[in-house]
Amino acid sequence: MARRELTFGVVAVLLIAAYAVGWSRLAPAVGSPASEPTPTPTRPAERTGAPRVPGAIAFVLRGDIYVLRDGRYAALTAEGRNQQPFLTADGSTVYFARREEIDGKRVVDGAIVNAQIGYTSIVSKASGGGPETIVLDGLRQKRANGQHLVSWLLGPAVSPDGKHVAVTEDDGDGHADLALWTIAKNPVRTLLSQGSDLADPAWSRDGKSIAVTTYTSGVPGILVFDLVKGTAERLAGLPAGDAYEPSYSPDGRWIVYTLRHDGKNDVHAFELATKKDVALTSDGASWGAVFSPDGSEIAFLHATDGTIDLYAMALGDALTGGAPEAPVRLTRGEGIDGASRPSWAR
Repeated sequence: MARRELTFGVVAVLLIAAYAVGWSRLAPAVGSPASEPTPTPTRPAERTGAPRVPGAIAFVLRGDIYVLRDGRYAALTAEGRNQQPFLTADGSTVYFARREEIDGKRVVDGAIVNAQIGYTSIVSKASGGGPETIVLDGLRQKRANGQHLVSWLLGPAVSPDGKHVAVTEDDGDGHADLALWTIAKNPVRTLLSQGSDLADPAWSRDGKSIAVTTYTSGVPGILVFDLVKGTAERLAGLPAGDAYEPSYSPDGRWIVYTLRHDGKNDVHAFELATKKDVALTSDGASWGAVFSPDGSEIAFLHATDGTIDLYAMALGDALTGGAPEAPVRLTRGEGIDGASRPSWAR
């Protein structure tokens, strides 16, 4: 089991209970600090009267992708096997990971036994609904003997020019490497790491770099791949604690991320040029933040009494020495999946 699966057990336990063991591979680096399991309220087909935010926010509620737009959110999928949404910059399309299974065989204690073999594929769908497209198939090779070749393809993030999707790939060898795939009928892969343990890819708006969570050294942190220079450098100057789930501001100056400290999670912003760090929350129960399309707000997850909700917060002058505005709750306690950060686009 990869180190990223062990870091925060609370959300992993909740997801295992809700979606069976297979989805536990998708438990994120960060999670709810709640001590009680999230209740299981009725999953809404649609909610109206939600606070209005500019653009659209995609999030996950008990295994399905929802899209919030114009004060309304509704389910985009219905399988209960979907995670990690990514909205394209224009808000038109959602990419996400879907868990699949196939009857097969695997080797256990030296013997070949029947098994349900799990994997994930990357799927795209118009954010307003419609047909789906399998962008990347995690069933790499279907073998007659049942020992299929599969991959866990996670954290899809589409490049600003729309030509590539970045994912982390786990082929069952204990590693999760960063790969770029062309978005095409016959996609071509470029592997950016080898033998690493990475998660949560996020593009800079200019398309020149990708930030990821790294677990490779055993201490979680943020690794930035410079696609122009072909280098990767761990982000230095962060506060004490474990850093996860980076996401760039639209102007590329800041990375918003989650800091795990003293057993708690909070949202921070880090200015790349000056190494200035700003704590945007201090409640110990917030994580998974992303910037709004204009950079004036963030959306993030927050847990209260075991229930996870989606929130938005106007930054005001928080990045220049002031304080952010009070956060606004966008969902109504239906039980947001803590393993998937939201995605915000126009």
